[in-house]
Amino acid sequence: MAKKKAKPCISAKLEDGSPVVEVYKFDYEDDKNQLVMDCKALGSMRMDVIITPEDIARGWVVVKENKKAIFAFAKKLPKAIRTYKKEMKEKEQAAAQEEN
Repeated sequence: MAKKKAKPCISAKLEDGSPVVEVYKFDYEDDKNQLVMDCKALGSMRMDVIITPEDIARGWVVVKENKKAIFAFAKKLPKAIRTYKKEMKEKEQAAAQEEN
Protein backbone atom coordinates (compact mmCIF):
# COMPACT_ATOMS: atom_id res chain seq x y z
CA MET A 1 0.00 0.00 0.00
CA ALA A 2 1.41 3.39 -1.02
CA LYS A 3 2.05 5.96 1.66
CA LYS A 4 -0.31 8.95 1.43
CA LYS A 5 1.59 12.02 0.28
CA ALA A 6 1.30 14.93 2.74
CA LYS A 7 -0.31 18.08 1.38
CA PRO A 8 2.21 20.97 1.43
CA CYS A 9 1.57 23.46 4.20
CA ILE A 10 3.18 25.98 6.50
CA SER A 11 3.06 24.42 9.94
CA ALA A 12 3.37 26.08 13.35
CA LYS A 13 4.17 23.53 16.04
CA LEU A 14 4.53 23.19 19.78
CA GLU A 15 7.89 22.27 21.29
CA ASP A 16 6.88 18.58 21.22
CA GLY A 17 6.35 18.80 17.45
CA SER A 18 2.56 18.59 17.47
CA PRO A 19 0.91 21.01 15.01
CA VAL A 20 -1.03 23.99 16.29
CA VAL A 21 -1.96 25.39 12.90
CA GLU A 22 -1.27 24.34 9.32
CA VAL A 23 -1.79 26.86 6.51
CA TYR A 24 -2.58 25.30 3.12
CA LYS A 25 -3.51 28.27 0.96
CA PHE A 26 -3.67 32.06 0.88
CA ASP A 27 -6.31 33.95 -1.11
CA TYR A 28 -6.68 37.70 -1.37
CA GLU A 29 -10.25 38.90 -1.74
CA ASP A 30 -9.87 42.36 -3.23
CA ASP A 31 -13.56 43.22 -2.98
CA LYS A 32 -13.47 42.59 0.79
CA ASN A 33 -9.88 43.81 1.26
CA GLN A 34 -8.88 40.72 3.20
CA LEU A 35 -6.38 37.89 3.19
CA VAL A 36 -8.01 34.49 3.65
CA MET A 37 -5.91 31.60 4.91
CA ASP A 38 -7.17 28.04 4.49
CA CYS A 39 -6.00 26.46 7.78
CA LYS A 40 -6.32 23.44 9.98
CA ALA A 41 -6.12 24.12 13.72
CA LEU A 42 -5.01 21.58 16.31
CA GLY A 43 -4.76 18.83 13.72
CA SER A 44 -8.47 18.57 12.99
CA MET A 45 -10.47 21.80 12.69
CA ARG A 46 -10.38 23.08 9.11
CA MET A 47 -11.25 26.78 8.84
CA ASP A 48 -10.75 29.98 6.89
CA VAL A 49 -8.84 32.60 8.86
CA ILE A 50 -9.33 36.20 7.74
CA ILE A 51 -6.87 39.07 8.20
CA THR A 52 -7.52 42.63 7.07
CA PRO A 53 -5.06 45.51 6.70
CA GLU A 54 -6.84 47.12 9.67
CA ASP A 55 -6.06 44.03 11.78
CA ILE A 56 -2.37 44.38 10.91
CA ALA A 57 -2.47 48.13 11.63
CA ARG A 58 -4.02 47.54 15.08
CA GLY A 59 -1.29 45.03 15.89
CA TRP A 60 1.57 46.89 14.20
CA VAL A 61 3.21 47.54 17.58
CA VAL A 62 3.79 43.77 17.84
CA VAL A 63 5.72 43.84 14.56
CA LYS A 64 7.68 46.94 15.55
CA GLU A 65 8.63 45.55 18.97
CA ASN A 66 9.75 42.25 17.47
CA LYS A 67 11.32 43.30 14.17
CA LYS A 68 14.78 42.05 15.19
CA ALA A 69 13.43 38.51 15.65
CA ILE A 70 11.33 38.74 12.47
CA PHE A 71 14.29 39.87 10.35
CA ALA A 72 16.62 37.27 11.88
CA PHE A 73 14.07 34.59 10.99
CA ALA A 74 13.50 35.99 7.48
CA LYS A 75 17.24 35.84 6.75
CA LYS A 76 17.09 32.04 7.20
CA LEU A 77 14.39 31.53 4.57
CA PRO A 78 16.49 31.62 1.36
CA LYS A 79 18.82 28.86 2.59
CA ALA A 80 15.89 26.78 3.86
CA ILE A 81 14.12 27.09 0.50
CA ARG A 82 17.28 26.10 -1.42
CA THR A 83 17.78 23.09 0.87
CA TYR A 84 14.15 22.04 0.48
CA LYS A 85 14.32 22.29 -3.33
CA LYS A 86 17.54 20.26 -3.36
CA GLU A 87 15.98 17.54 -1.18
CA MET A 88 12.88 17.38 -3.39
CA LYS A 89 15.04 17.08 -6.52
CA GLU A 90 17.06 14.27 -4.93
CA LYS A 91 13.86 12.44 -3.93
CA GLU A 92 12.50 12.75 -7.48
CA GLN A 93 15.75 11.41 -8.91
CA ALA A 94 15.75 8.49 -6.44
CA ALA A 95 12.11 7.70 -7.30
CA ALA A 96 12.94 7.80 -11.03
CA GLN A 97 15.86 5.42 -10.49
CA GLU A 98 13.63 3.02 -8.55
CA GLU A 99 11.18 2.94 -11.45
CA ASN A 100 13.95 1.96 -13.88
